[in-house]
Amino acid sequence: PQEKPLSQWSGRALGYGYMVVSTTCFTGMAAVSKVIGRRATTEEKLFWRSLVSVWLALGAHLLAGGRFTGLGRPRRPLVLLMRGLCGHLALLAYLESIERLPLAVAVFLGKVHPLAAAVLSWLFLGEPLRASRVAAIAASLGGVALIARPAAGVASTSASGLGTALALLAGVLSGAAYCCVRALGRSEEAELWTLLSLPLVSLPFCARAALLPAPSAAAGGGQAADRGAELWLWFLALGLATQGGQIFLARGLRILPAASGTQTMYFGTVSGVFLGVLLGDGWPSWQFWIGGGIILAALHLAERADANAREKES
Repeated sequence: PQEKPLSQWSGRALGYGYMVVSTTCFTGMAAVSKVIGRRATTEEKLFWRSLVSVWLALGAHLLAGGRFTGLGRPRRPLVLLMRGLCGHLALLAYLESIERLPLAVAVFLGKVHPLAAAVLSWLFLGEPLRASRVAAIAASLGGVALIARPAAGVASTSASGLGTALALLAGVLSGAAYCCVRALGRSEEAELWTLLSLPLVSLPFCARAALLPAPSAAAGGGQAADRGAELWLWFLALGLATQGGQIFLARGLRILPAASGTQTMYFGTVSGVFLGVLLGDGWPSWQFWIGGGIILAALHLAERADANAREKES
């Protein structure tokens, strides 16, 4: 039997812990983007976020005693490219949706990614997709829909309608990106390449908008010179939160199947609600608590069913 990574935790429990930390970091990233608001364009946010991520990834690699000469070429460069493209487009859509919707609603609607990840990992990675997991994902989506329902009246406007579509698109693309991360983990791709795959795609796409912003687009219609140290600190926080999410996402999906790991990220809806309250959104209604209970119950029951199935197979 495999030795447990921690004395009291099984490997799967550690994987779930990684995923909870990851989704909390990503929710923090969304909150920071909401705070920055229109003071910077989405492309600028992505550029500085990506630049911070690259420096952090390279710095951590060197501090751990790694050497670039011994890193070697990527094992699966096309999967790395797909991971970067899907993640970049998902972030673009997600950050745009945050500007059009309350933070909690944008976070909830983006949580369709477990369905996409489960189906894609079943199609392309051959991972099992049991009926219990499909039912749990459907129930979780129902919980998400119940939580998002209070914003239904707001969603009748064109801006929030577009925000809803962008959040859902971001969820689907995130599921594809997570499937790629799972494939990279199974092939034992170097973690550094996995961490760099997203920012190295975002940087060239966003460099012009960030370094040469149009006067009408920069700083919400102002000039870049109007930006103070506070905004640069928020850019740094954006990069730190995203890097933390990426690190723990990669580690979690090295341990867990994509369907199990990504469904755990529904926990991000809870932190999304409370961060939204701190940013001025209303306190969650009874629908939030019922929807959250459905999500947690579905995750627990699906994991128990999967564990029983694995015992029978062994």
